[in-house]
Amino acid sequence: MSTPPTSIERSTLRERLRGMAMIWLVLFAGVVPVAEAVTAGDAGDDAPGTDFVFWGTPYYASDPCVRGTIVQLSMGILHAAAVLDGGDVVCWGGNFFGESNVPSDVGSGPSRIPAVQVSAGEGHTAAVLADGSVRCWGENEYGECSVPPWLGSPGHPVRSVHAAVYSTTALMMDGSVVCWGNPAAADCDPASVIPETGVQRLSVGNTHTIGLMDDGSIRCWGDDFHGQCDVPKGIGDRGHRVIAIATGFSHSVVVLEDGSVRCWGDDTFGQISIPSGTGTPTRPAVAVAAGQAHTVLLHEDGSVACWGMNSAGQTDVPPSIADPRRKPVRPLIDVVARGLGSGAIRTPGVPCTGDLDRDARVDGVDLGLILLDWGGDGCRSDLDEDGLVGPGDLGLLLSYWGRCGS
Repeated sequence: MSTPPTSIERSTLRERLRGMAMIWLVLFAGVVPVAEAVTAGDAGDDAPGTDFVFWGTPYYASDPCVRGTIVQLSMGILHAAAVLDGGDVVCWGGNFFGESNVPSDVGSGPSRIPAVQVSAGEGHTAAVLADGSVRCWGENEYGECSVPPWLGSPGHPVRSVHAAVYSTTALMMDGSVVCWGNPAAADCDPASVIPETGVQRLSVGNTHTIGLMDDGSIRCWGDDFHGQCDVPKGIGDRGHRVIAIATGFSHSVVVLEDGSVRCWGDDTFGQISIPSGTGTPTRPAVAVAAGQAHTVLLHEDGSVACWGMNSAGQTDVPPSIADPRRKPVRPLIDVVARGLGSGAIRTPGVPCTGDLDRDARVDGVDLGLILLDWGGDGCRSDLDEDGLVGPGDLGLLLSYWGRCGS
């Protein structure tokens, strides 16, 4: 597997492509580009209508073939999965156990059931379908893909599903929790710490789980070797109710109703050492995610902060989303993390034909990308969807030159 380019290399490549593409543009079409649209910065890998960017482990760096708007995204240890607006599921990255092989009966179309939510684990993927049932594919060594037969049947609909390392956990519509997989996994025993119902949201870590309750309090179960289930006193009380939760391998993170952040558990790599001025009532947080030993936070001002282990660059936030002074075309709405990877998601925009690098403009970089894919079946550049990148795709790109529907 080739090493993905760094942000500096990507920037250099973009500039080279711009120069090359101007020459090709004159030679092929004799077109003079119109004024460029406002740029969204280094958007990174994303999909039509949705802009997401990953940094850290290279397993997420591949460009997924996505036709449609991504409405929900999940990062696994070595792969990613997303649900599109029509109910299709797309997976990319690692596929060592078939975790990226989406079943043929999941998605839109005849004899298929659309997905509404997906979760990527270590070697398996799980999804909630529109009928309230659950499908699971990939590794099943510990029964993590052996979905209980009654789950999702009439009277037992599922709200969300969460793929961990060797287990899978489902949050039911009635607020109860069901877990299956490795019987030795401590995160599969919620009964002793939560009431029968009342769970609003789940976050599943390596061997522990946090449940956000209807009243804004939280419950934690599973491994507590590093204190990741020792919830600090006062969290969940009036004035300190929880609005967002995240679990890493051995640490826990929450956002409180005043926008402040609390972390506890393992701090070997500084993953619970919140940087000064980050996630405070004066600079509130709105979303949080946790990887193996790092934490990712989205501020209300749209900026992203990361701290903790940085062995794969997972805390090196791209400049375009780290600085609140930069105003992107589409603001960030969420952050994701898992293992050694991090990511951020922008608000959906109007799909822009020809904007292959998703920088809110159609220009020489996009032309260069089409020329690189010329003669192949590259999904990214096959704008007319005829299975081949050629003159038809070039014509479509040029017809949208300088315009973007963001």
